[in-house]
Amino acid sequence: MTADLLVNLLATGIAFMLGLVSRGLYSRVSKRRQVTAEIRSRQRRHPRYSAGWLIEYYRRRGRESELYSTECAGTPLSVPFLYRPSWAADGLDEESLLVQRQPHEVSEVVVDQRVLARRSRYLAVADEAGEPWNEWLACAAGVTETAAGPRIRLVLARYFQYPSACGPIEDETYAAIAKRSRRTPLRDAVLPDVTRAAECTRGAHAFGMQVATVFDTGDRCLVLIQRRSFAVSIYGGALAVVPVFGCQSLDLSERTPVSLFHNYLREVYEELYGGIEVQRRGTRVDPTWFYREAPIARLLATQSRGDLDFKILGFGFDALNAEMDLCALAYISDHRYAAEELAVMTVNWEIQDIAVYDLWGSELNAAMQAGEFSPGSVFTLARTREVLAHRRP
Repeated sequence: MTADLLVNLLATGIAFMLGLVSRGLYSRVSKRRQVTAEIRSRQRRHPRYSAGWLIEYYRRRGRESELYSTECAGTPLSVPFLYRPSWAADGLDEESLLVQRQPHEVSEVVVDQRVLARRSRYLAVADEAGEPWNEWLACAAGVTETAAGPRIRLVLARYFQYPSACGPIEDETYAAIAKRSRRTPLRDAVLPDVTRAAECTRGAHAFGMQVATVFDTGDRCLVLIQRRSFAVSIYGGALAVVPVFGCQSLDLSERTPVSLFHNYLREVYEELYGGIEVQRRGTRVDPTWFYREAPIARLLATQSRGDLDFKILGFGFDALNAEMDLCALAYISDHRYAAEELAVMTVNWEIQDIAVYDLWGSELNAAMQAGEFSPGSVFTLARTREVLAHRRP
C-alpha cells in the first residue's frame, strides 16, 4: 500500500512537472508566433512591400501611364498612385473643387466584421476609455471632369465603413503578392484603371489629405518628414509628409461642411503640438475653439500677415486600397518661424519619429528613391518641388 502511494505521488509529480513544462513551452511558442506575425504584418504594410507588384499589375494592363511618375535627382520614379494630369493642375481651390451639400449624403456600406477583426490584430479600434472610434469621415463618391476642372463629390461614412469598403482590396493585394497565382477579382472590378477608380464604386473611399509643411529660412527650404507609427491604419513605419489625416466635417456631424484648411489646422494642433484631440465630438459649442490655442493662433497670425500660403497641389487614388489622397502645401515664408516653432513642437501617437529635411537635399532624394515614402507623399513632395522651384538654391 505504501509502495502504491509512493508510485501515485511520483506519477502526480511527474504529471505536474510535465504540465508546467508544456504550458511554458506553449506560452513561448505562442509568443514567438505572435512576434513573427507582428513582424510579417509590419513588413507587408510598408509601401515597399506592395509597390513593385502594383506597378507591374498596371503595366501588364497597359495602364502604367496612369500611375504618377516623376524624376528624382535625375532618376525616373513611379509610384502606385492613380491620377490624371488634370488632377494636378495649379490654381485648384476647395470651394470649386469639392461638391458637397448640407446635410451630407451618408454612405450605405455595410460594416464587415471580418475585416475589422483582421485589423484589430494590429490596430486599436477603441480609445483609452475602451470606446470605439467610429466617427464620421469624409469620403470621395466620385470624380467628374468639367470645363472648369475636376470636381470631387463628397459623402460621409462612419470610420468602420471605410475599412469595410477599402480593406478587402488591400487584403486581396497582400494575398496575391504572397501567392502570385492568386486572382484579384475585386481589384479587377474596382481599380483596373484610373477611370474606374474615379467612379468610387465601393461607397466609402476615405478622403484623406497629405500636406507638405515647408519653412523658408531664407537660404533654403525645410520640409517636415515623419515616420508613421504602426498604430495608423495604412503604411505604418513608412515615411510621409506632415500632417497626414482623414478629413471630417466642421463639427463632426452631417450638417456642417468639410473644410480643407480647418482640417489642416486641426491636425497640426493634434500631430505637431500634442493638442487635445478634436476628432471626436466633445462638449464644445464652437468647433473652432482650438483656433485660440497658442500654436494655432500663431499660425493664423502668420497667415494674416501673408506669410503662410496654403495651396492644393492635386489628388489621386492610392492603388493599394482605392482611398483618395488630396495633397497640399503649407508654405511658410517667415524666415523666423522654423526656429521659433520647431523648438516647441511635440508629436502625438501617429508619429514614430520626425525630422526636418532639406526640400532638395540628397537625404530626401535617397529616401524617395529607396521607396521609403507612401505613394501620396511622393506625389506631394514632387508637386511641392515643382511649385517652389523658384526657391531652389
